[in-house]
Amino acid sequence: MNKKFIYSAFAILSLVFTASCSNDDDSQPGNQPGETKEMDIDASSKTEWHYYSFATGTVVGSADESEANNAAWGARKDWDIAIQRYNIRTNSGSFTTAGAKGGVCTLDAKTSFASLKALPEGATFAEDKAITSEGMGGTTTTVCSEATVILFKTDDSGSLVMPPVYLPAPVYIFRTASGTDYYKVRFTQYQDENKVAGKVRFDAAQLF
Repeated sequence: MNKKFIYSAFAILSLVFTASCSNDDDSQPGNQPGETKEMDIDASSKTEWHYYSFATGTVVGSADESEANNAAWGARKDWDIAIQRYNIRTNSGSFTTAGAKGGVCTLDAKTSFASLKALPEGATFAEDKAITSEGMGGTTTTVCSEATVILFKTDDSGSLVMPPVYLPAPVYIFRTASGTDYYKVRFTQYQDENKVAGKVRFDAAQLF
């Protein structure tokens, strides 16, 4: 048989095999709905909120805490959660003026991210409300979620241990602004390797 014919046939088969493998890559688990995505947000600013969309997997914008900025973001439905250091805001409740239907379901400490496969039956979602806190700068009132990126260790009297000791937050389920989709979220980092606070990292996956 002609050697040129054999080489040509082999080349054609190789191209077909390569194309087949490329098509298979498009259907790998990493490209499927419900995949776990890791997200990093630099939320180290003490004044700036970063507004995140689960659907796009991106921060759609950032803004300092102010009456005008809050009013502008409260009128939008293209974001689901916002993060400012350890604080979390959902597009819901007292914050929204656009009828957004976000919220958060806080799971018990025994529930792991991996074990949560579907929306639990009877899950309830807390909406954002005004929270007043005392700090070195005086009394402040902020509309935000009950969810937080991390927890702070307290002593037997309930006072914060100083210097701060960070504890992992539980797994959360966030309801999107549309009120129709749900994402499980596990916060995995609050400080980076240089101990800079507010360098937030989390895993998120849609529940069906």
